[in-house]
Amino acid sequence: MTGTLPRRDSTPGRARTAPATRWTERRIARLAEEATGRTPAASSPAATVRVAGNVARVDLDLVVDHGAHLPTVAEAVRRRIADQVEACTGLTVESVTVTVVDLRLPAEHTGTAGDRTARPAAGG
Repeated sequence: MTGTLPRRDSTPGRARTAPATRWTERRIARLAEEATGRTPAASSPAATVRVAGNVARVDLDLVVDHGAHLPTVAEAVRRRIADQVEACTGLTVESVTVTVVDLRLPAEHTGTAGDRTARPAAGG
């Protein structure tokens, strides 16, 4: 599942300031990954960021918990990333594209040893 956050309108009275320090694309990607990690049901984020002038575009691959409503998780991730990147960097986030690359099954995130769906150890 993929989706893109539509371009935000500039809010009158909300001044955009230029970033005080130079944010590298990799540093912004880490910021986006950290923001994703604070979103329920989303994990293992891998972000790529492209910056042109004062505009950033974020592409994000992530894993979502099985049973979670994908559009809701994707929208929460988009909003959280856009808000975090804009607040920290002063850049305008033009788009956040979210791609769900895998689903995490309940046994994978609860860590129960007696689960019958657990994979056998290698070599045995």
